Amino acid sequence: MILILRLLSKPVVVFMLDHFYSIISMTSNDEKASKKRSIQGCKTTLVAAKCTPPDALRAGFPDLKRLGTYFGIYLGVGTVIFYALKNDIRGHKTIDFIDSLYLCVVTMTTVGYGDLVPHSYNAQLVCIFFITVGMCLFGIAVKIAAKYLVVKQQMVMVNALRMSRKIGPVEALKEIESVKIDYNKLKISLIAMAGHYVIGIFVLLTIEGMDFTDAIYCAFTTMTTTGFGDETFQEPFGRMFAVFWISTGTSCVGQLFLYIAEIYTDIETRKLAKQVISNNIIAKTDLEAADDIKDGKVYGAADMILYKLKEKGKIKQDDISVAMKDLDDVIKDVDVDDVTPPKSAEEK
Repeated sequence: MILILRLLSKPVVVFMLDHFYSIISMTSNDEKASKKRSIQGCKTTLVAAKCTPPDALRAGFPDLKRLGTYFGIYLGVGTVIFYALKNDIRGHKTIDFIDSLYLCVVTMTTVGYGDLVPHSYNAQLVCIFFITVGMCLFGIAVKIAAKYLVVKQQMVMVNALRMSRKIGPVEALKEIESVKIDYNKLKISLIAMAGHYVIGIFVLLTIEGMDFTDAIYCAFTTMTTTGFGDETFQEPFGRMFAVFWISTGTSCVGQLFLYIAEIYTDIETRKLAKQVISNNIIAKTDLEAADDIKDGKVYGAADMILYKLKEKGKIKQDDISVAMKDLDDVIKDVDVDDVTPPKSAEEK
């Protein structure tokens, strides 16, 4: 049981750890580092290798470890209970312990073949409770995945704003534009799923003795957790293999969905970062337009800068009023006629 727990929890932990260095640039506070640092370059520098994961993500790992423990206890207790209720379970049976563990995994992953089913009132109540607890555990897994995506999005935004302050918004936009979305993890996940699918077909052909078409059909309905039940694992070794194969297969499917969601989140986060940084740029045309004094009420680029600061919430209207009043006083004190422009060489 401990071995199964490790096998189930290992892929999840590995892919979460794999993402640490992809967002490591968001946590670097090294003041001696180069001022111009790209998001992509931080993955490959020595500075990135010495960085530590964000506190928000580190805090989520106890939840992940605890979830793995919960799943282990869930499978262990479920196996013992179904073993005690073996006389209340009907269907094609092989070895009682293997059948109990097999029924737990098939139920937990929502495959639900139907080759083993409860037929007594007590067994049905136990199954209802078992399924409810399993749904809650998967809800916790979804919550951890969502937290990971949200924290990553927040950290990317923090890094983008930090870069904008260090190298300027224009250069920061160029850096963000140069960063490409990483599709490698998605490709690796698809390859892993294909390999997993082929292994399942091979076992169904050799151990279960299915036809090639039936093996493909059974493997596909199992990996997608459809589980019609017309083609199932019937042999003891086949069911023992199914315990591992179905568990890792549903993990691969969940990981694939997470990678798809991560890519979409990266694309939308980059759009948002570009929009936020673009709002911090005062266009040259705006400054030139601000220099066109109209009715003696506009005081050039300084007035435009004050307006932009107010627009971004950096200063209040009261601050602007005081600044403009002081500027009015300065202008009144200066007599424009008294200011004689310097003569040119031709006038001399």
